[in-house]
Amino acid sequence: MAEDAITDEVCDLNPFKGIRIRANDPRAKKKPRPIRVFSFEEMHRFAKAAGRYEAMVRVFTDCGLRLGEVLLLRREDFDGETLQVRRTAHEGQILEGTKTDHGEPDAGRVVPVPATLAWMLEAQINLNGHDCQLLFPTPRGRLWRERTFYRDLWKPAQESSGLDIRPHECRHSYVTHLRAAGVDDADLAEIAGHRVETMLARYTHAVGKSSAAICQIIR
Repeated sequence: MAEDAITDEVCDLNPFKGIRIRANDPRAKKKPRPIRVFSFEEMHRFAKAAGRYEAMVRVFTDCGLRLGEVLLLRREDFDGETLQVRRTAHEGQILEGTKTDHGEPDAGRVVPVPATLAWMLEAQINLNGHDCQLLFPTPRGRLWRERTFYRDLWKPAQESSGLDIRPHECRHSYVTHLRAAGVDDADLAEIAGHRVETMLARYTHAVGKSSAAICQIIR
């Protein structure tokens, strides 16, 4: 259950690691947490509520990155049009590669950056100054810790926007809307950092926009 909570980004550490529970123990069952899909308009409104951190939040909403991937982005990872996702962070530790890499020499992936976000990232780099290597440092120029990120950035944006969005729901929404818009499954899976089968099983959700198309096909 604790491992699931970490995946859901509810907590950072598993205090129960190593403890064994019988598979048929009825107390060990966890009710699935529903994943909600938000529109890009809603997610951009949420990002705007983050104030000076708007560009950082837009990387979640417009690029579909995981939390650990966003925290460790460096200025060198942005070339004006794409982001190179090559490493991830957890509790201040730097891990080469991403969650779905398996020791490949060319671990990582390339994610396209929309024009508006590209402009924001250029402004962010100029604001940081030449001495800062991190794309999104803390106010003190350091690497964000997950708990500090939620406390100082994400929760205030939730309160200000009135939208209870979770970081991973931005990723689900990103994949869902792009697939519904006709982006090729193989390309989208590569951009998201998943196998096609995994992406289709976990990251695509109904958006309720097909009824008219179905009625046009069936006469």
